[in-house]
Amino acid sequence: NTVILDVGTSVAEVARQLPWDFRGRVLTPSLPVAAALDGREGVEVLVCGGQMRRGDMALSGPQAERFFGDFYVDKAILGSGGIHAVAGLTDYYPAEVAVRQTILEHAAETYVLADATKVGHIALCKVCDLRELTAVVTDSRVAAESAADLEAAGARVVVAEVDKARLRGHAGDAEGAQKVS
Repeated sequence: NTVILDVGTSVAEVARQLPWDFRGRVLTPSLPVAAALDGREGVEVLVCGGQMRRGDMALSGPQAERFFGDFYVDKAILGSGGIHAVAGLTDYYPAEVAVRQTILEHAAETYVLADATKVGHIALCKVCDLRELTAVVTDSRVAAESAADLEAAGARVVVAEVDKARLRGHAGDAEGAQKVS
């Protein structure tokens, strides 16, 4: 069981919420994801090298691209700057886009986490078309029309219920996403 967990607050929350019986290898360009998995029995964490972006502590650049180019994985969970029916998956950081494109080429399944504020939004750089993704996972605050637009463009959309008590005031953060429908 080999998984790539990308960068972003939603992806870091996935790392924190991985079932305790998960066993396998996690590859990541995210120092917060690596820290969230520290000490987990049966989980081998591999962190790429590269230049670190302050704040998110995301690693990117040629070292990161080469790292992910050397592995083939079962699943990749990607963060997003925006997800749009026409523009596809987009992000704000060009160096991270190149890393995500390498990850896409080496993952059997690719899921994008995009809270409701990112659905219908276009960020600076294109990562890929919707048809290259296994599914888009968003939260129950997503506008029905926005989700329908993604589905009409060929995306599988999975909506997770939001536990508002867990959001802790993080508007636009999918930390409280729980039950998947």
